[in-house]
Amino acid sequence: MKTVKLKCITIIAEDTLQSSLTNELSVLGVKGYTIEKATGKGEAMERMSEWEGENIRLEVLVGEAMAEKIVEKLSQDYFNRYSLIAYLTDAEVIRGEKFL
Repeated sequence: MKTVKLKCITIIAEDTLQSSLTNELSVLGVKGYTIEKATGKGEAMERMSEWEGENIRLEVLVGEAMAEKIVEKLSQDYFNRYSLIAYLTDAEVIRGEKFL
């Protein structure tokens, strides 16, 4: 079985940032992403009810060059202004050429 080595970027952010983040990814040229609701507790706070807003977990599979562009954009425009975290993991993806 052939795999392609990609980067998986996971972004956990306030749900109010969903539209902004997905627009940024589209402008950068990302072909697709997955979004799901996320709950948890961190340094900033614990969301106790839906009226406080919810968090999302946004994941995207990209090549190394695109991963660097995304991380740079997050660093410049989001990290200092929002309660947002991001991390990268290595992924070996079946049919990974679809993401390049």
